[in-house]
Amino acid sequence: MSTQLLLTFLSLVIFLWHSLLRNKHSPVYQWPFLGMLPGLLLSLYNYTLHDFYIRALRRTGGTVLLKGPSFVKADFMVMSDPANINHIFYKNAANYEKGRDFKAIMEPLGDGIFNVDGDSWKFQRRLLHSLLKNSEFEGHAVQTLVEKMRSTLLPVLDRNEVVDLQDVFKRFMFDNMCLLVVGFDPQYLPVGSEGGRLPDNACGKAFDELEEVAVYRFIVPMCVWRLQHRLKIGMEWKCIQAWRTVDNFLYGSIKRKKQELVSKHSFGNDVTKRNKLDLLTQILVMKDEGGGGNKPIIDKTSDKFLRDTTLTLVAAGRDTIIVGLTWLIWCVANHPTIEKRILEELRQVMAARQSSDIDGDERSGFLRNDELNKLVYLHATIYETLRLYPPVPLEHKCAVEADVLPSGHTVRKEERIIFSIYAMARMEEIWGEDCMEFKPERWISEKRTILHVPSYKFMTFLAGARTCLGKNMAITQVKSLASALLWNYKFELIDDGSSGKPTVSMVLFMKDGLKTRVSKRDH
Repeated sequence: MSTQLLLTFLSLVIFLWHSLLRNKHSPVYQWPFLGMLPGLLLSLYNYTLHDFYIRALRRTGGTVLLKGPSFVKADFMVMSDPANINHIFYKNAANYEKGRDFKAIMEPLGDGIFNVDGDSWKFQRRLLHSLLKNSEFEGHAVQTLVEKMRSTLLPVLDRNEVVDLQDVFKRFMFDNMCLLVVGFDPQYLPVGSEGGRLPDNACGKAFDELEEVAVYRFIVPMCVWRLQHRLKIGMEWKCIQAWRTVDNFLYGSIKRKKQELVSKHSFGNDVTKRNKLDLLTQILVMKDEGGGGNKPIIDKTSDKFLRDTTLTLVAAGRDTIIVGLTWLIWCVANHPTIEKRILEELRQVMAARQSSDIDGDERSGFLRNDELNKLVYLHATIYETLRLYPPVPLEHKCAVEADVLPSGHTVRKEERIIFSIYAMARMEEIWGEDCMEFKPERWISEKRTILHVPSYKFMTFLAGARTCLGKNMAITQVKSLASALLWNYKFELIDDGSSGKPTVSMVLFMKDGLKTRVSKRDH
């Protein structure tokens, strides 16, 4: 019996040693039977997943196949290679969709535009294009942002010497996006909180938790997280609770809006003349497309469609601005020379104004669109921030049919592909030897204009047909917020070693927030 145990033990040692030698030159350690899953889970829980992808992609030239456990279908390809990305998003885009797995992983999004393909995606794309590109709404969005800054954001910063800026921005943008999307202000960033304490941000926290769960679902085999969901344990219990919180908020907002419109007999009337420019109102009063008795493929007045659409709009608008602004303040605070150049640019814009045109609001740094357009260096700083810290660090596709990529890699039918946008910014092959440096100058041409970089290299706003519809609006809002904040305040980081670490989520927040000492500038 002891001989059999010894032989078994020696066989196991030899097997593991052989596996170790086989993985010696591999970018990712492949465990027997379990594949790369242990390494991925470890990187998930110690917040190094993005670094895990960077190491693997650097050692493989930008494309690597990560194998899951041998007993389940969990392999996926990770890439940062611009040639492959160009092929997938442009040259052979018809062969790559979100896929069924993505829709299951992102189930809380429902049938929103981020989660669907085909005719449903085309319908929603046209609908959202007509809403977001409307000049009246664009003006309303700018006015709402400035009013919220004036009424809540600046007073809160005036009153508090030390704040977690990321938390403040989360509350501010959640309020702002709810106003724009559902016409309701939940007031998660009130001015008059006792003792400087802010109210519980339950719904905003629920949004964050759903985004964390999504990354977990990308890594763990579907059979595992589905079982957890059924048993209501682990990360999936967090998902269930957050999902319920978000649904209660959104369905309540939709019910309130429908009752409001019915009570005012507004259906079929031009409610925009009465400052009802929120997107939910616009969807409800908009006439159906087409004619001749053709029934739209989606009932856009159904509570389910409105819930999925408003969730998508609130999340997308909120997260892009929060991430862009938080990392921007952090980067500028760490680079005094860049801060100095931004302030010099702002002073030039202020000095160019006629004194008769200046009122109290304008002295606070609230700039008009034509003035924002003159802030080339600030624009470049925003782009450089979004390059290194993209709001959505990962993108997903699934192959409809087998394909061969420009790199020579074979993509199997229904194989999942994850694009690491975070890793792309840190590849010398794409951005040069100074890719890790925070360098706004890389975006400015000799003619003092912003350089164009193809979206298959700079994927922050995605690429191809799914390029973000709100890109220009997001840049304008970040620019407006950044100019007002940097003009009015000096931000000094409270360096306890926690800032600057990205969380592992579908949205690239800072893991422990951005603790900052705020002081007013004396111009």
